[in-house]
Amino acid sequence: MTLAFYLVAGAMLVLALALLLVPLVRQGRRHGRSRAVFALAVAIAVLVPLGSAGLYLLVGTPSTLGGVEPAKDMTIGEAIDQLLVRTKEHPEDTEAWVLLGKTYAMLKQPADALSAYDHALKADPKNVAAMVGWAEADSLVRPDHRIQGRGLDLLQGAIAIEPDSQRALWLLGIAQFQQERYADAAATWRKLQPLLDPDSNVAHAVAQQIATADKRAAAGQPDTARGTIDGNP
Repeated sequence: MTLAFYLVAGAMLVLALALLLVPLVRQGRRHGRSRAVFALAVAIAVLVPLGSAGLYLLVGTPSTLGGVEPAKDMTIGEAIDQLLVRTKEHPEDTEAWVLLGKTYAMLKQPADALSAYDHALKADPKNVAAMVGWAEADSLVRPDHRIQGRGLDLLQGAIAIEPDSQRALWLLGIAQFQQERYADAAATWRKLQPLLDPDSNVAHAVAQQIATADKRAAAGQPDTARGTIDGNP
C-alpha cells in the first residue's frame, strides 16, 4: 500500500470536515436549528482535530464557521444526545441526520455514521452530503474498504447533481483507483485540482496521487495499493 495513497486518503478527511461544517452551520442558522446543533458542529471542528495527531489542523481557524460561538457548557456527548432527540422528533430533518453522520464519522464510528446517512437519504434521496457520506461510511465498514455497489452509484449520482463536489470527486477517484481504472482516477482527480488551493497540502497530495495513477496507467501495472480511506497508515 503506497504512502501516497494513504496521504490522499487522510487529506480527504480533512477536506471533508471543512466542506461539511460551514454549509451546515449556515443552513442551520437560516432554519432555526437548535443550540445543540451549533455546539456539536463547533465541537467537531475544535475538539476532534486535537485527537487526530494534528491532521485536522489543515482545516483552518474557527473563524471559518461564520462567527458561531461555541457553547462552552456542553460536551460533544451531550450535544449528540440532543441531536438524537432532534432527529427522533423530526425524522425529516435531513441536515440534522447529515451532521450526526459526519460526527460519528469523525469519531471513527462508521457503522453509526452509515445509519445516520441512511436516514438522511430516506428524508432526501438527492442530498449530496448524505450521498457522499454514505459512500464513505459504507467503505469504512467493509473489511476491504472498497467503494462499490450502492456507494459507487451514490457518488456518481452526487457528481451528476453537483459536479464540483470536492468530496465526491475525492472518493470517486479512490474508487476508480481501487478498480485499477488508473486513467479514470487521474482524470477524476484532475477535475478536482482547479477547485483546490494550489498551495494547500490537499492539492499537493492530489498531485502526487495523479502522478501515481498516470504512472500505473502508462505501465499497465496491476493494483497493489488497495488502501483504506480512513487516513490511517
